[in-house]
Amino acid sequence: MNCYSKRNCNEVGLACRGSLNLQEARIHTDPTTNNLIISASSQSVHLKAQNEIDRQQWLTALEHARHRAIKQADSEEDEESMMNSMQDVKAVLDHVNNSLNTKIDELRSIEKQLKKHATELTKFLGKTEEARQYHEKYSQLKKSIEAMVNTSEELVELTVKDSRTLTRYANNEHEQRIRLQEQIETLAKQHSNLERAAFSSSTSGEQPPYLDSDEETFVDANDGSDDFKSMENERKSGSSRQESFSDEHDAEIFNAEIVTPRGNELSLENSMTPAIRNGARKRREAIPERPQITISLWSIMRNCIGKELTKIPMPVNFNEPLSMLQRLTEDLEYAYLLDRAAEKTDPLEQICYIASYAVSSYSTTGTRTTKPFNPLLGETYECDRTDDLGWKSFTEQVSHHPPATAHHANGKKWIMHQDFTMTSRFRGKYLSVTPTGITHVKFKDQPNWYTYRKITTTVHNIIVGKLWIDNHGEMQIENHYTGDKCILKFHAYSYFSSEKPRKVSGIVKDKNGVARWLIQGYWDKSIDILQVTKQEKGAKTVLETELPRRVWTINPPYPNSEKMYHFTKLALELNEPEEGVAPTDSRLRLDQRWMEEGRWDEANSKKQELEERQRTVRKKREAEAERAMQQGLPYPEYTPCWFEKTQDESTGSVIYTFKGDYWDCKTRREWSRCPSIF
Repeated sequence: MNCYSKRNCNEVGLACRGSLNLQEARIHTDPTTNNLIISASSQSVHLKAQNEIDRQQWLTALEHARHRAIKQADSEEDEESMMNSMQDVKAVLDHVNNSLNTKIDELRSIEKQLKKHATELTKFLGKTEEARQYHEKYSQLKKSIEAMVNTSEELVELTVKDSRTLTRYANNEHEQRIRLQEQIETLAKQHSNLERAAFSSSTSGEQPPYLDSDEETFVDANDGSDDFKSMENERKSGSSRQESFSDEHDAEIFNAEIVTPRGNELSLENSMTPAIRNGARKRREAIPERPQITISLWSIMRNCIGKELTKIPMPVNFNEPLSMLQRLTEDLEYAYLLDRAAEKTDPLEQICYIASYAVSSYSTTGTRTTKPFNPLLGETYECDRTDDLGWKSFTEQVSHHPPATAHHANGKKWIMHQDFTMTSRFRGKYLSVTPTGITHVKFKDQPNWYTYRKITTTVHNIIVGKLWIDNHGEMQIENHYTGDKCILKFHAYSYFSSEKPRKVSGIVKDKNGVARWLIQGYWDKSIDILQVTKQEKGAKTVLETELPRRVWTINPPYPNSEKMYHFTKLALELNEPEEGVAPTDSRLRLDQRWMEEGRWDEANSKKQELEERQRTVRKKREAEAERAMQQGLPYPEYTPCWFEKTQDESTGSVIYTFKGDYWDCKTRREWSRCPSIF
């Protein structure tokens, strides 16, 4: 959709201002104001209709256009799925030829039926004048039908002949592709060797994430000052890379010289997860160990370069026994940071804790290279940890196009909600995932309201070597009440740099753009914050700070976690069976449950069954939408059970907000609105 106007752009003196992918867009309308919002990952477009009739016409036209885009994408996806199930090009062409021959047989059958009915009709009419005229018309019709059948047979013969030529060409292309894949694998191995050689010649002494390690290092709260000293030494020696930032002023501050009081002592508050409260229910402490079944990830993904991750059919061998809904719930593992943020009266200090919480959600990705299960449309997950951790959470898969998850959580003094959508691309040696939704944090007794977008996660060494994950990019956290902002930089790993991997640095600025706090640390270890006491500008900006204070430290690895998908304690508990949950809850997915139990063959079969069932439901809705479109009628889009689509007050985009009645329905065991998806 290139221009939202019923008239030509030249007629109204306006130029089209870009385009939106309707397949992945959300459409929201407000009948009271006659406004329409088309929200995509990159931008949102707002339309103002003249009246209610105009608004309905726009809405119908947009929904029909969106339906056509989705139908085309689903059709291409089904074709790709069919082709992926076939072994080679010959099988694809044989399938085409068989389909054509089947249609020819159907035409011949219809021809026989027409001849039979014509003979019966001739006997019925007798030898009247009307019968003679009928025979003339019938002869013409018969000749036309015979000509159509003959032409169809010629088409089939021509197709078969051309398909042989195409087969030879395709087989040649297939052989060249195999040779290219072998060359890519060879280059990947050479690249891996170069990385190791570069590390061997490096003087940093820090082990890169792609090398195997017999022992993982975790920062203890009693000896964390070494990391701070190391980061200070990098700055003072000038060995840090000059990073690029979206704002020149930010870059100047990031590369400033930092002066701290003598001693470089680290102030430590309780930066570990608080102990479980007394009286909380006992939860499981282990799951079955992961079976040692090896399969090449490259063998699955080498034909999927350029595709979206959600459209790549993968066996459970590469999964972990959690759904994406449960993986999002893991963001709350260090939710005590939000509890402490709620206690702060200074919003500039408060935003430091919000930033630390945002960083902590990436802490498990350093060791977790497995993929969560893609949720089915309408799938939900509840997690009520009020009794021990002080929060409860609910997630629902609210959309299929684009795949979107809505997440809402409540603490004692805070509310967090997020829309999770993402774009993903497989580029051969690496796979990148970029979330496009927005996370909101609000406090119940304060007006401060924070939002931020998550950064890109990249999985490396898809072809050869040890899989490893890097998180990189720039995250901006904004307080919409005060105008304060925090810029967090997740530094991309480079084997040419002397910096330690997985580094995070950030600045907190007030509404006037003055630096007030600094943030330093590593997303898999800890985060320190430093209050800026003085800023001097000259040839190089100098920032004087208080002593660093550690506000977050990653929990030590759970015992035997390396045999249980590298799960944390919280992750081990997320899929524990629980009575009274909705029939759409992720705990009730048999493919996921069987995978957790080590029954992988059964899990793979069930996974395919569930996915095929979802495709059948999708095609039924598409057929209903097609009929409605042909009749010029609106067709309602899928409506989530527990969330509703609204306009975000801060960004103007379309989001899903929690209705709030799930927990009441759970108390009453009222699940009549839940779809049957498992």
